[in-house]
Amino acid sequence: MTRMGLCGATAATALLTLAAPAGADTAAYLSGLEPVYTSLTREQLLNAGSISCAILDAGQPAPVAVQTLYREMGLALATGNDIVSAAALHLGC
Repeated sequence: MTRMGLCGATAATALLTLAAPAGADTAAYLSGLEPVYTSLTREQLLNAGSISCAILDAGQPAPVAVQTLYREMGLALATGNDIVSAAALHLGC
């Protein structure tokens, strides 16, 4: 499977499983992002965090997660970078 195929499959799996990873501190994750990204709902932020963790947990580097959020959710690269960083820090991925 190609890298793009793997990322797409990983993102699709994450979309189907919106639960936060074990050991996740969703309150801290959301408290850092919600005040900044007011155009995104709580559900969208949690979804983006789940996608990020699925990609990182699959062994892919953070830039792949950022690009996936850009492609799948239409998030700006800077926004995606903040979300991936917050997910890695607070969601246990």
